Amino acid sequence: MSPRAEKGFTLLEVLLALVVFASISLTAYQVLQTVQRSDEQSRQVGERLQQLQRALVIMDSDFRQMAARRQRMDGQAPSEQLLTAGKEVLGGDAMGVRFTRTGWINPQYRFPRSEVVAVGYRQRDGKLERLRWRYPDQAAGEQPAVMILLDDIDDLTFRFNVKGTWQSSFDTPHALPDAIQLRFTHPRYGQLVRTYLLAGQTLPAALQREAE
Repeated sequence: MSPRAEKGFTLLEVLLALVVFASISLTAYQVLQTVQRSDEQSRQVGERLQQLQRALVIMDSDFRQMAARRQRMDGQAPSEQLLTAGKEVLGGDAMGVRFTRTGWINPQYRFPRSEVVAVGYRQRDGKLERLRWRYPDQAAGEQPAVMILLDDIDDLTFRFNVKGTWQSSFDTPHALPDAIQLRFTHPRYGQLVRTYLLAGQTLPAALQREAE
C-alpha cells in the first residue's frame, strides 16, 4: 500500500492568503489612522473652545468690575485718566487698554494687598494677553504678570460709548465711558464682539443692536 499523500497549501494559495491578509491589515490601519486623526482634531477643538470660554470669563469679570479709580504708574503722580486706551498703550501690536477693577478676592485679607487691582489687555505677536499689576498704584520699574488668554487672534480693537455715541477713542479725564466694546478675530470662530455696560448704565435698544 502506497503511503497516504500529504496535503498542504500550494505557493499560489499562500501568496493569495498573504495578499488578503495585507489588504485587511492596510484597511484596519487606515481606519485606525482616521479614528486617531478625528480624535486629535476633536481634542484640539475642545481645547481651543475651552481656552476661549476661559478667556471670556476672565474678561467679563474684569470689565464688569471696572472701578472709577485713578492709578499711579511708575511711581508718578496719579493719572487723570481712569481708563487709558490707544495703540501706544502697553506696547502691543494693536489697541490696548488699562484700568482698575474691584472684586479681586482676598479672603480675610490674608494677602498683603487690597481687593483692587490694575489690569490691562493687549494683542502681542498674535496673542491676546492680560496684564495684572499686584497693586493699583505701581512703583517705578514694577513689571506686571502677563497671562496669555488666547494664542492666535487678530485685529483687537475697542470702542467706547459716551452719552449714547460709539467712538473709537476715549480720553475724558476723571470719567469712565458708559460702555466698552471689545472686538477681535479668532481663526476658528471669526470676529467676536463683547459689549460691557459700566457703572450700572443701560444702553438704548438701538445702540444695543448697533453694538451687536
